[in-house]
Amino acid sequence: MDKENLICTGPALDMFCNLELYADDDTLEIDLLLFKHFVLKKRVISKEGLAFAWCGQRDSMGIYYGTGSYIGILMYNGDSHIIPMYQIRRGSDFLERYNEPTITLYRNIIEQVISAKAIGIDGLDDYGLDVSQRGRKRFEISDAKKYKKWLSQIYNETKQPDDTPEDVCVRMKANNIQGKLLDKLQNDGFLYSRKYTWDKVYKRENE
Repeated sequence: MDKENLICTGPALDMFCNLELYADDDTLEIDLLLFKHFVLKKRVISKEGLAFAWCGQRDSMGIYYGTGSYIGILMYNGDSHIIPMYQIRRGSDFLERYNEPTITLYRNIIEQVISAKAIGIDGLDDYGLDVSQRGRKRFEISDAKKYKKWLSQIYNETKQPDDTPEDVCVRMKANNIQGKLLDKLQNDGFLYSRKYTWDKVYKRENE
């Protein structure tokens, strides 16, 4: 995507790597760059096809990292993207200097998901999400695999001859796929109440 569509840059979980976030009206692009120049991975995400996102943590990422943060994204066709994020850290100037660009990156990805009218759950108030929910389970990557299969099945059942991917997503939304997804998240214990989705709880800086 053109540099004029660059929203922000932040540190990646991988050493010596950065993440660049680009966006236009239709697409998100998240690039992983080595030494700020060499593109190692390019994630291109259709806003029309974006169904669900969540903030998560993976333990046992190694001695240096400890716990690894990520943003997970599921698409209506069952595709997924796991975006490793730098962990917000406390305790030294060296660690904390990465917090501000990390928080900026989180906020901008969250705002893009909200603008795409996709469902988002979980997160920390460090980047504007106050989502304390009593008695809920944490959504994990292993859970995402089951949701991927479920979404993919509905996508394939909805698809008609000569449909574009956008056509299928529009029809899925018209068939209330978002309501079904919210019901599933609640029934599975990942969402205590619909009032805790990103569009309901997110607070921009200085709000």
